[in-house]
Amino acid sequence: MTALLALSSAIFIGGSDFLGGVIARRTSAVRVGALAQLISFVLSVPAAIAVGAIRITWADAGWSAASGVAVALGLGIFYAAMRRGLISLVAPTAAVTSAGVPVAYALARGERPSGAALVGIALALSALAVVAVAPGHADAPGGTSTTVVVGMSTAAGVLFGAFFICFSRTSGDAGLWPVVLSRAASAGILATIAVVALGGLAARSLVRYVTPMGVLETVAGVALLLALQRGPLAIASVLASLYPVTTVLLAAGVLRERLSRVQLSGVALALVAVVLVSTA
Repeated sequence: MTALLALSSAIFIGGSDFLGGVIARRTSAVRVGALAQLISFVLSVPAAIAVGAIRITWADAGWSAASGVAVALGLGIFYAAMRRGLISLVAPTAAVTSAGVPVAYALARGERPSGAALVGIALALSALAVVAVAPGHADAPGGTSTTVVVGMSTAAGVLFGAFFICFSRTSGDAGLWPVVLSRAASAGILATIAVVALGGLAARSLVRYVTPMGVLETVAGVALLLALQRGPLAIASVLASLYPVTTVLLAAGVLRERLSRVQLSGVALALVAVVLVSTA
């Protein structure tokens, strides 16, 4: 069940990131992130009420808020990188970092996945690194050098890794409220930045484009929370970090971004990794 939930999260977040990358090329990345998180917050509240909770401790609230802070800062950098670089480069680079951080944390805390799971984790990280080998020219669409784009993507990945860790520290007794609290924190930070730095969120016309992102973010957040609460952090975080496979395939199919044979081999490697981790 952990593997299925984590993979579901990867599929939905991959779709959301693709939409975010496309929209952020036409407007402010901060506004896109703020609106998506606000919409996700609004949608997650009734879901949390419907599911209910046994109790919500101060620790749950603290870790949830911390996860929101991490994802807010990460999204701001992530969408800015997507605006400046190839989506098929930014997403995998951020993902391989975001997967590595919680895996190192989990192993340091004493998690000991099976041999097959460890092989699968190694293959998944390798697959993300291979998919990140973007084809084409050295410079990105926005004129920013590849080195800068990779640096921004890596920074976003570290913050996303911190998000995984914080989210995993919440308890199952809190129901879906960690999603609500996390989205409240991330939406609040991004919205504040948008208002202070840009003078406001955006025109109403942007809301209709960002709404699908908010829906995907909400479903992905719920699936991820359940995966992290029900299974090992190392396994759940690595499988959830395979979202670039969805993003890259969408970029290739919709935007016609060219995928090299090396990248396609990375996609195939990711599938093998999923099988190993899921059956371990």
